[in-house]
Amino acid sequence: MKKNNVLLRTIGILVAFIFYGCYPVSHIIVGEVRAPILPSEVVIYLEYPEEYDIIARIDASSEFAFRDPTFDFTWQQKMDKIMGRLKIQASQLGANGIVIIGTENPKKTQVSNSEDGISVSESHYKTAIANAIFVKKPNP
Repeated sequence: MKKNNVLLRTIGILVAFIFYGCYPVSHIIVGEVRAPILPSEVVIYLEYPEEYDIIARIDASSEFAFRDPTFDFTWQQKMDKIMGRLKIQASQLGANGIVIIGTENPKKTQVSNSEDGISVSESHYKTAIANAIFVKKPNP
């Protein structure tokens, strides 16, 4: 009976790690965090508005995650995934806007060795960096 409890607890911890531990979004808080808002309320800016406070720097990637699994094949699908992830993270920090700092298109090379020989595969993904901001006077 005790072994079953330990096994179930271990499986639960592993499942939690897979779903919440491997998520390609991170942030550095540099300002005042506010109450969370809905991701749909976060506005994407290419330039800073007139009056704002920077809350955090956010990094995001289009790489696969169990937390929001999709297989994105086009560059636009990858960009849409990143923008969604940036908006979710910003909204959790109370930011009502994000300013895109930059994007990149890196590739990941995986080399594996088997009885059949060495195989090389490449995957492409997109990354973005944005500043999460609180706009004091949003445009109507």
